[in-house]
Amino acid sequence: MTATYSIGEFARKTGVTVRTLHYYDEIGLLVPSEISESGRRFYHDEDFITLQKIITLKFVGLPLNEIKKLVQEEKWDLLESLAFQKEIMLQKRNHIDQMIRALDHALNLADGTEQVDPAIFISLINGIQKEQEHKDWLKNFLPEKKVESLFNISKGKQLALEKQYAQITAEFKKAFGRAPEDDHVQNLAEKLVALITEIFEDDLSILDILAEQDLPDPLEMIPSPFSTEEEEWFVKAVGIALAKKGVVFNVTGK
Repeated sequence: MTATYSIGEFARKTGVTVRTLHYYDEIGLLVPSEISESGRRFYHDEDFITLQKIITLKFVGLPLNEIKKLVQEEKWDLLESLAFQKEIMLQKRNHIDQMIRALDHALNLADGTEQVDPAIFISLINGIQKEQEHKDWLKNFLPEKKVESLFNISKGKQLALEKQYAQITAEFKKAFGRAPEDDHVQNLAEKLVALITEIFEDDLSILDILAEQDLPDPLEMIPSPFSTEEEEWFVKAVGIALAKKGVVFNVTGK
């Protein structure tokens, strides 16, 4: 005689909640083998096997609608479903890795600072989020090897560069209102040019190449930490410092 189990008994034996079993019944994923005239539902031994299939397929990440199709089939063609699910999981993992990385950079930026300028914070985090887009963009007119070299820096160095950039940018925002030629402003501009020089591996000719390209303004790829007026002033100030290095790089403020 086939053993029967009430929904409560089945839940206790399987470790699956009664609520979940009700839901599986409702969507037709796991319908109890026996329903009495009064409407009471009872599970049989074979339902344990079906539930184990469901639990296994859920573990590998398949959605319930896909699982429903599979448990109703005697033979499974799992290859395509599992390959697709693996790709989804890899994308999710990459996204989580990116989120963790962004948090690391955010913590670094906030470390030792009572207040962080929101515009600078958003600009830096957005740069992390769109790093691959920036690499692809640069590969339009720079050798791939050069682009990879620019981005292939240690985490420690990247955090240090970002910290310097944030500090210099914050000082620029405080200095807004002074003339671009002002000694203090030019001191900041020279610090930024030195930082750019380090990032570009002492090769400021990259800026010449950028200036010659009929491509979208690079500032459009990352939200600017400056207002429109600040950015126009900032570009003039940095342009003066770059000119001293023999580099002419004009970017129209937005």
